[in-house]
Amino acid sequence: MPQAKSRGMPDKQQETAPELVCFTVIVDDLVFPDGGTAMAQLGGGGPQTLFGYQLAAHALRGGVMACTGLAAGVGPDLPPSCVEWLHSIGVDTRGLVPHVRPTPRAWQVFEEDGRRTQVWRGAGDPCDELYSMLRPRIDNLPPHFLRAPTYHIGIHPLHPPLKLLRALREAAHAHGGLLSSEPYTAAERPASWEEVQALLRVVDVFSPNESEAASMVGPGSPLQMAHRLLEAAGPEGARVVVVRCGPAGVVAAWRGEDGTLSKGWQVPAVPDTKVADVCGAGNSFCGGFLASLAASRTADRSSSLSNASGATVAGHAYSPEALRDACVWGCVSASFMVEERGVPHTPLQALWPRAQQRAGSLRGKALRVSASASLSRTGCMQAHPGRALPAVAAGIAQRRAGGMAPRIKSSCTPVAARRLPGQLHPAALCRAGARVAVSARPGQARAGGHRVSLR
Repeated sequence: MPQAKSRGMPDKQQETAPELVCFTVIVDDLVFPDGGTAMAQLGGGGPQTLFGYQLAAHALRGGVMACTGLAAGVGPDLPPSCVEWLHSIGVDTRGLVPHVRPTPRAWQVFEEDGRRTQVWRGAGDPCDELYSMLRPRIDNLPPHFLRAPTYHIGIHPLHPPLKLLRALREAAHAHGGLLSSEPYTAAERPASWEEVQALLRVVDVFSPNESEAASMVGPGSPLQMAHRLLEAAGPEGARVVVVRCGPAGVVAAWRGEDGTLSKGWQVPAVPDTKVADVCGAGNSFCGGFLASLAASRTADRSSSLSNASGATVAGHAYSPEALRDACVWGCVSASFMVEERGVPHTPLQALWPRAQQRAGSLRGKALRVSASASLSRTGCMQAHPGRALPAVAAGIAQRRAGGMAPRIKSSCTPVAARRLPGQLHPAALCRAGARVAVSARPGQARAGGHRVSLR
């Protein structure tokens, strides 16, 4: 059970409402293909999102740091270095609720082909107590966290906490902001249209990666999948969808003020990014995206949407150029996240001038795209490719033709939510005819007889 007192920040930040509140802390112990390790690194999505937000906000404000907040359950063993890192980037840690049990901790083991395997380190994990620590109840949040204008939360696409999402969205709208969400894994089975509608109608901004989007609305181009998600959202749900395409960048689409679905922006990844660790790239993108939206936020629809070509989210108008810039800053934040192993420890003061340079260069590379356009993958950052679906699907077809039941071993089943395009998810295998048994607990599946944890 959680204890009553939360971890505090310096007194001057005690009552300041954060601009952004994120959720979930996992202490990651990283093992890389070359045998290198990075132990006791902050993970779980929340810290990486806050880094992305702070980096972009720092650069957009000329070195002025924003106030942000993190909410999660932690144990008495939370490394002091983790708390120090959060404080160093301006995170209010009063939302970290102490528990008697240990802090959620996991091995993250990377392979040369881009696969990542997560192994929970706690005795008996995963369990219900672990899941309760990963996302605190809203009534456990400090009162000033409920005055935040923006929230960002990772969800399972088949098991979203709809009650919590509604409450966070209501709180955000009451303070002139919005609720953003991203999946932390693809769906283990194709989501029904009703399941997709239920989720997309209680958020304002939604950002899946390609495999996550395909598991929800079926395969297609990034813009086609974004449009399907916007259709599921309806007029009262998400107004902006950004599909993250790994080394190829992102594609963003939105519903205009007149209800029409837009053409999209394709923004490439920052060229020549030296990739050391892809963990948290998508999370940090979301943070940078939200920081740029906050900077461009305006209630003057007549100036921002004179031709109704942009998006209105929770009463605030964003021009197409503002949405492009948000994608640019998201990609810039992600580029810095992947260049260090674990969360970046280079001070923000040393990064933001370079972030401004990268954003200025990337802005001119953004393209408007139509739903029928194919995604350009030229000029991508260098990264290890994952195992492509066509090759595995072909193997499944051969086994079926030979009268053998297709079976996928855990050694070729990616188990991470944060993976590169081309990596395979069990949901895609199901559509190809593979035998994948889904466990009763959300976030787990059995592939080839081996239980894996999906994050």
